Amino acid sequence: MLRILTKDMLETDRPAFDNMFRARAAVFRDRLGWQVDVRDRWERDRYDEAEDPVYLVTQRPSGTLTGSLRLLPTTGATMLKSEFRHFFDQPIDVDSPTTWECTRFCVHPIAGHLDQHSSRAVATELLSGLCDLALDTGIDTIVGVYDVAMIGVYRRIGWRPTPLARSRPEIGNLYVGLWDVTAQNCQMLRANLSGLLPQASSDPARVLIGGGIR
Repeated sequence: MLRILTKDMLETDRPAFDNMFRARAAVFRDRLGWQVDVRDRWERDRYDEAEDPVYLVTQRPSGTLTGSLRLLPTTGATMLKSEFRHFFDQPIDVDSPTTWECTRFCVHPIAGHLDQHSSRAVATELLSGLCDLALDTGIDTIVGVYDVAMIGVYRRIGWRPTPLARSRPEIGNLYVGLWDVTAQNCQMLRANLSGLLPQASSDPARVLIGGGIR
């Protein structure tokens, strides 16, 4: 099941935010070794605190979240304009009301206790939901920074980005890319998800309650 969370829901749905921010700390700091700010076991940054992000999460019937991602409009503050700007030699000028930045794409550790097939299902459900949500709300492009190792993963899931630039060698094998939001791409993702989750809704991104990519 997919849900949308917004910052104004923090106090009314605190368990979901606690689950998400703890998972981000476990994945980004503990597993991947990123230099991120963790306080009281929550990984949060200035975009979570000072901006108005939209979060898309996957949830089990028990209420446990299995994956999450964060969206921000590129007309405002984004990681690509600040933290990621120095990764690339050429400036990446992405600023459009119909292009949103996706960051903090996270398959939660609980999914790591499952097999690889189940973890892939979580990632596919997140991307399928992202594509459908964007299509429904007039977003035509998603921008994000990703590792070269993810190219094959995106190909198997069925939604590959178009690379805009590759990072400087000393940064690593990172790209910034654009994911085109089209009805065809959304349909492909839903079909792939149905193959992974036989019981999944045929239109999963519309199951919204209460409102990788780096």
